[in-house]
Amino acid sequence: MLIRRKEAKAYGTKQLVEGTISPGDTCLVIEDVVTSGSSVLETAEILRREGLQVTDAIVLVDREQGGSEKLAENGIRLHSVCTLTQLMEILHTLGAVSEGTVQEVKEFIRDNKVTAREPVPTKKHVMDLPYSSRALLPDTHPVASRLLTIMEKKKSNLCVSADVTCSAELLQLATELGPSVCMLKTHVDILNDYTPDVSSRLRAIADLHEFLLFEDRKFADIGNTVKQQYEGGIYRISSWSDVVNVHAVPGPGVVQGLREAGLALGRGCLVIAEMSSQGSLAVGDYTKEAVSV
Repeated sequence: MLIRRKEAKAYGTKQLVEGTISPGDTCLVIEDVVTSGSSVLETAEILRREGLQVTDAIVLVDREQGGSEKLAENGIRLHSVCTLTQLMEILHTLGAVSEGTVQEVKEFIRDNKVTAREPVPTKKHVMDLPYSSRALLPDTHPVASRLLTIMEKKKSNLCVSADVTCSAELLQLATELGPSVCMLKTHVDILNDYTPDVSSRLRAIADLHEFLLFEDRKFADIGNTVKQQYEGGIYRISSWSDVVNVHAVPGPGVVQGLREAGLALGRGCLVIAEMSSQGSLAVGDYTKEAVSV
């Protein structure tokens, strides 16, 4: 069994591929979902560099948007447990989705094929798509996909910044505005009476009214420190906040530290490349480097 890392760690073996590697062996790639096939192809390229043969991949769901064809053109046979169409038909049979939803998904699959000869939609094209379609694009981050889905459902893109210092006021705002907002931005470290119960209740309100929580923490330390700040201490931010943000000053390690704590929880992170405050130093080359991070 091998694990292909998205990036080499700065410690340990520092390898992209971890496990026992015998050049010439055949390696089967196992994936959860295939859309364009790019993730499997990226993995296959790295494995092939290590001398392994990659001829087949198994996937739980094939979203039927060109991934199978693209993989075949690169010498990889795709075996899927089910297709997105089959999955939708099963859900419809069980009464979990409507016939209209099934047809919408089929139309989306038909209109959004990605093949080796057909480029991924341009940014301009993507911005012209409805939120529901953008949520299904292959490169959309899972948290962004959830947010886009909420925006489509609520017919809104409203995010409220709840910069209050009283826990009761924060919870009241969340309760009253919950049905209307897509995201609530918080600063829990300015609450004068914070207790862990506050974040638990805030999470419950967000789940009830379907909006995301964005803790505006602005992490800015080395990776190991921000990891502890993110998942530990009195606030335990990773346990309840969908999105956090970081300054790029420490370099890529700050994102890696958050990833180690938040990736498995399905969290999202925003890197701050610019600020609107007077005299901000987040300009020019710094902004470019932040975007690169």
